[in-house]
Amino acid sequence: MALMDMGAEYNFYGSDITCSYPINGKFNSNQATVYNAVLKAHNAVISHMQPGVKWVDMHKLAEQTILESLKNEKIIHGDIADMMTRRLGAVFMPHGLGHLLGIDTHDPGGYPEGLERPKEPGLSSLRTIRELKEGMVITVEPGCYFIDALLRPARDDPVSSKFFNWEEIEKYKSFGGVRIESDLYVTAQGCKNLTNCPRETWEIEAVMAGVPWPPRASVTKAENGLPKA
Repeated sequence: MALMDMGAEYNFYGSDITCSYPINGKFNSNQATVYNAVLKAHNAVISHMQPGVKWVDMHKLAEQTILESLKNEKIIHGDIADMMTRRLGAVFMPHGLGHLLGIDTHDPGGYPEGLERPKEPGLSSLRTIRELKEGMVITVEPGCYFIDALLRPARDDPVSSKFFNWEEIEKYKSFGGVRIESDLYVTAQGCKNLTNCPRETWEIEAVMAGVPWPPRASVTKAENGLPKA
């Protein structure tokens, strides 16, 4: 897997976009499992964004969605609520969900006076804990990684260790990770995704096979997952 964290600048305003893709152009089953877990979290957060929503809640939603996907694949097991209480989401996603975006890529204003950075794992990396407001531009960038330095303490903890299927974890130890990052503009009723790039696995495979992006309106998905005219 390649993970590309990048962005263009336009009229002094920044963008910040992360794409993850298989370097040979085809997702294998393990790559697809992790990628789709992150994509599901990415889409879940976007579907819940609107003015008044707390960014901490969005971070937790991303963690929970990833944990649920990993549980479905037998990579972890046990009660998701218990995992969230023990902050096990941070084992797989140690960074914050996103950051304000503007003239500075990591725009200031994440912690106005009176707001303090959380202390818990994962949450302590949040660049903001504000409520969303109309007109904000903020990144949504969940990720899932298999990092030895984070997995080892979880394995050594007698309580946390029981939630992990360590035999399955071993299959992903050399995997690295996946992050998907988009730039969102908060509107009065929801949000608008300003990022236009391939996100579904079949879209990524098609583009890497030479299909133009953005796709033509006449392009549809064939049985093999690749677009057909």
